[in-house]
Amino acid sequence: MTSKNSLLDPTPFTLGLQGVRVLMVGGNWAAVEFLLRQGALVRVVDSQPDAGTLALAAEGRLRLDRRGFDEADLDGVQLCVTAPGLAQAAAEARGVMVGALPAASRRTGRASLVGAGPGAADLLTVRAVEVIRDADVVMFDKLIGSEVLALIQPGAQRIDVGKRCGRHAMAQSAINALIVRHAQAGRHVVRLKGGDPFVFGRGGEELESLRAAGVPTEVVPGITAALATAARLGIPLTHRGASRSLHLITAHGSDDRLPEHDWTALARAGGTLAVYMGVRTLPLLAARLLAAGMAPDTPAIAVENATLSNERRMPGTLAGIADAVAAAGLEGPTLVLIGAVVALADLAADQDSAEEHLAA
Repeated sequence: MTSKNSLLDPTPFTLGLQGVRVLMVGGNWAAVEFLLRQGALVRVVDSQPDAGTLALAAEGRLRLDRRGFDEADLDGVQLCVTAPGLAQAAAEARGVMVGALPAASRRTGRASLVGAGPGAADLLTVRAVEVIRDADVVMFDKLIGSEVLALIQPGAQRIDVGKRCGRHAMAQSAINALIVRHAQAGRHVVRLKGGDPFVFGRGGEELESLRAAGVPTEVVPGITAALATAARLGIPLTHRGASRSLHLITAHGSDDRLPEHDWTALARAGGTLAVYMGVRTLPLLAARLLAAGMAPDTPAIAVENATLSNERRMPGTLAGIADAVAAAGLEGPTLVLIGAVVALADLAADQDSAEEHLAA
C-alpha cells in the first residue's frame, strides 16, 4: 500500500530536483544517472552496486555507501528512491517522499563514433546532432568548436581528450579503454572527432577495441576536410579531362616525420592530391613529388581552418606552396590540395559573406 507521500511514476522527477537531497537504496545506474541529470544530490546505499554506479562514485558525482540500509540514512533526505520494503516504510513514516523507478529503466551501454565535420556546426549531419544530444558521456578532440559542444546536454559528462602542442592529452590506448569502460557501465558514449572518424582519425583503432569488448557501436560519418575545403573553393576534386582520381594522404607520421608514400605513383596518377596534417613536412613532401616527376607549376593551395570564420587561403604552385605556407605562419589545421583542378578555385568565392554567416 502506498501513502500520499509515495511517488511511483518517474515522470514527475523531471521537475524540481535541482539541489534536492535524494537517497537511493539499491543502486541502478540508469536510475542514478537520471536523477543526476535533473540536478539532484544523490547518495546511494547498496551492498552490491553495479559497475555504472561504482564508476559514478569514483568520479565524485555521488556518495556511495556499500552496505545495507540503515534508518539513519534518511536524515536530511527529501526524496527516497527504493523498491517496496523496509526503506520505503521507514521513509513514509518520516514523511519523506518516496519514488520508485522501474528496473526496466536500465540501459544497455553503447558507443557512437561521430564525425563532427570540418568545424562549422551547420555542416554536421542530422544523425550526428541526434547522437550528440542523446549522449551520457562525450569524449571530444581539441578541434571541436564551441557551437558543436553546445549540443551536448547539460547532464552529460564531458571529457577532453584532444591533442595539444604535439602531445596528446591522453594516450590512444587510454582513450580506447575509457570508451569501453563507460559503455560497459551502461552509458551511451559518444567519441566526437573532427572530420570523419575513419579518415586519419584513429576511429578504426577505437572500433577494434569496442568490438573486442563486445560493445554495440555506431559509426556516424562526417564531412572530411578535403571535401569541405573543395566545396568552399568551388574545386571539383574529380573533373573530366583534368582529374580522374582523388588521393587522400597524411604528411604526418607517428614519429612526426613525413611518411613514406609511393611518390612516383602519386606523381604519375594525374589526379587530385589532398594532404592532411602537412604544414611541418610540406617542404619535404613537395620535394618528393618534384623528384618523382610532378610538374613544378602544378596548381596547389593550402587552406587553414576551412569553413570557419578565421579561414585563410594560400594559393600557389607545387614548387612554391611550402614557402607560401611558411611565410603565412599557418598554425591551425591546414589542408593542402595539389592538382590541375586547383586552377578552377574561385578564391573570391564570396568569402566575406560566408564568414559573416559562420560567425553569426
